[in-house]
Amino acid sequence: MIGKGDTALAARLDKDLAKVRLTTADVAARCRTYDHDRPAIPADLPRPAILVFGKITGFRDSPSVNAAEAALKGIAARHGWGIVFTDRGGVFNAGDLARFDAVVWNNVSGDALTLPQRAAFRRYIENGGGYAGIHGSGGDPQFFWDWYADTLIGARFIGHPMAPQFQQARVVMEDRAHPAAHALPAEWRMTEEWYSFDRSVRALPRTRVLASLDESTYNPGEGFGRKMAMGDHPIAWTRCLGRGRSFYTAIGHRPENYSQPESLQLLDQGILWAMGLSTEGCTTK
Repeated sequence: MIGKGDTALAARLDKDLAKVRLTTADVAARCRTYDHDRPAIPADLPRPAILVFGKITGFRDSPSVNAAEAALKGIAARHGWGIVFTDRGGVFNAGDLARFDAVVWNNVSGDALTLPQRAAFRRYIENGGGYAGIHGSGGDPQFFWDWYADTLIGARFIGHPMAPQFQQARVVMEDRAHPAAHALPAEWRMTEEWYSFDRSVRALPRTRVLASLDESTYNPGEGFGRKMAMGDHPIAWTRCLGRGRSFYTAIGHRPENYSQPESLQLLDQGILWAMGLSTEGCTTK
């Protein structure tokens, strides 16, 4: 990522990129990742409602995607929410987004949205909409949209342990006063593919860490060519952006964890908060 004011680096990159020759096939392949299709949204969609976005142009782990979809159906049914599932980017327009209280990104990976679609989603969030991101939605090795990674989520995925990939660890609930953490225990242990990030979100403005990992209870080790230990290791958090709300949980690779009681409750209450239905939301400050 180029820092603000780093004009020399930007100039060098522009010069190097100008040497790259793109073929018609290259352009066609890239454009195939985008779409303008709008899903059919029922005219009588109950409110409140969530849109579950599942477009994946990068890494796809079908078992986790399918388990999350089943869990989200159950959550919506318990609350009586309307719910629409789509993998079409064309839904990211002002009119369609306005019909939903939050958009849940279900393990989305890759470059999914066009520039106008990105702009529509950003306006939706900043003007009071909600986002809930699940596991792989914050886990791309490369990011195509800086605002999504650095602002909406607040940190960039750098990898996860590989030896072994799945480990049991102690999850510590840090902010049990937050509505998303209501009635959850102070800690629990579970086995997961534990994500690491390029920074802790703790110091970011209008951000609350809900849960973190006790790194002494598992081996972060190395993965993706770098050390995975963070020291301060948030694993679920919320952010307030304008009048909008962002909730992200890195839990969700193993299908079993979508029925694990604590992680399911965290997901349920995190989405409810992102929808603006909790007793405590976001102010404009």
